[in-house]
Amino acid sequence: MDHRRTIWLLILMLVVFAVIFFVAFIGLQNKQAIFGLGIPAEFENWLIMILCIGSILKIVWELYTLETHPAKA
Repeated sequence: MDHRRTIWLLILMLVVFAVIFFVAFIGLQNKQAIFGLGIPAEFENWLIMILCIGSILKIVWELYTLETHPAKA
């Protein structure tokens, strides 16, 4: 896959995880679960927000390594 395409895909995923994070944050404020997994709403929203932060950090790391160490074609 072309590097430019990979970068745009990673940026799109970054935006998606950011949106999910903010939806979970709003759900935390309203004490309403996003998915209704059968666990308390606060725990579910905190879990989603933590996983989103982890995913965002991983995507930022991938973008960093892609820019600093490009693969040779």
